[in-house]
Amino acid sequence: MHRITDRADIVLGLDLGTQSCKCIILDAEGQFLGVGQQGYDLLTPRPHWVEQDPQCWWSAAVSAIRQAMRQANVSTARVQGIGVTGQMHGAVLLGPTLAPLRPAIIWMDRRSANLCPTVQGRVPPQTIIDAAGNRLSPGFAGASVAWLREVEPHILDQARVILQPKDYLVLRLTGEISSEPSDASATWLYDLRRRQWSEPLAKACGVSIGQLPPVYESSSVVGTLRADAASELGLRAEIPVVAGAADQAALLLGSGVVEAGRGSITIGTGGQITIVSSRPMIDPHLRLNTFCHAFPDRWYTMGAILNAGIALRWWRNILSKDGSLAYPHLLAAAADVPPGAEGLYFLPYLEGERTPYMNPDAKGAFVGLTLRHTQAHLTRAVLEGVAYAFRDCLLTLQETGPVPDHFLIGGGGSQGPLWRRIIANVLGVSLQTVEGREHTAVGAALLAGMGTHVFYDLPAAVAHTVRYGPVERPTLDDQAAYNEYHARFRALYPAVGQGEIGDNQYN
Repeated sequence: MHRITDRADIVLGLDLGTQSCKCIILDAEGQFLGVGQQGYDLLTPRPHWVEQDPQCWWSAAVSAIRQAMRQANVSTARVQGIGVTGQMHGAVLLGPTLAPLRPAIIWMDRRSANLCPTVQGRVPPQTIIDAAGNRLSPGFAGASVAWLREVEPHILDQARVILQPKDYLVLRLTGEISSEPSDASATWLYDLRRRQWSEPLAKACGVSIGQLPPVYESSSVVGTLRADAASELGLRAEIPVVAGAADQAALLLGSGVVEAGRGSITIGTGGQITIVSSRPMIDPHLRLNTFCHAFPDRWYTMGAILNAGIALRWWRNILSKDGSLAYPHLLAAAADVPPGAEGLYFLPYLEGERTPYMNPDAKGAFVGLTLRHTQAHLTRAVLEGVAYAFRDCLLTLQETGPVPDHFLIGGGGSQGPLWRRIIANVLGVSLQTVEGREHTAVGAALLAGMGTHVFYDLPAAVAHTVRYGPVERPTLDDQAAYNEYHARFRALYPAVGQGEIGDNQYN
């Protein structure tokens, strides 16, 4: 029988996001004791460049940890471990003294867009499928270092090591250089099958394997809290720190999506539909992303859409520039509109699209407008358009391997029952909400608990920490109708998808 330790131990989960760093404190029973958060800025020195100052990450981490500890009002002697998660794909270049050589290039950066096809062309297509498992995209660490090799070679040559953002925090905490498979596999420099750095991929990007960090499993203790860091954080020295995980892997863990065959849907600014597997499920056309999970012998495959919650927010802001129109009011009116919005369609490609088109130049549109259509019809069409985009992801996943008929659903956009009902019927799957908050930071805290034996085993830790809400099931009539509506939706893509990019050998 699984159980949680009865000791009064606590663990910290640190989440280095794109806009802020959060810290949560979790006790051995999976209860929240404290939360802290501190924001920081994006740097955009040129169009399509997006960078951040690693020192700002550290300052934010210090503030977030101190806030959380004050709120929890617990003795530092109780802190048994620290886990770190963070934004994926970034490139932090550190020099001989392990100080940053330049601002970090983060996942939002697009400066390498024109270079990506050239870099991919240096590697046999089958090697890309077998080793990288992903198309090289702008903002990936591999793409960013390839740009540095072309434009700032003197910086790249000086680099002692290239880290992911959360690995920089681990370094500041412990003084140790490290990474782990979930973040490493998202760099396009790592062989996700063999779980080691790839010489052919690194060479194509112009980086030496010697400039990449040692890789440990996510729950492995990679060091202990240094005395100088402990002093800044208000903690005791020598607290164990685990390797941590990329934010998507930590989110899956914090939502209880661990075992092979489990699936999740997230509605945030964008959206993701993810399936965990016991072997890499790699799309031969590279329309999906496949990365290592935060555990040995686990991977996850993800279809991503760029416009989910942001599409609804855009539409709400069109109607209410001051943001005074409440989402519940907006959705209540849309609930009275029948499925299909009486022939109105919304193509949600306001910022291009990822799966399945990998097309940053796709455009959004309302199609089929008549005098009969009202504001409520347009709102319903926005909700359905995002759901149709999720179905495009699901169909692509089905081409790659088995998919479940039950998914967990989370993120801010999942809170309204109407959108959950629409997605369940469009996808033909049941959806169960994940309750609670800060699931990504929770995932980091769970890894800390596993690595330091605060938790005896993962199923027990998840069972005590993750809470689930109501289940939304598809209905036969609505599901059948949406099958037809989705086919019409998909036929509209060529009208807005001009300028599709990508190496044709994968299309």
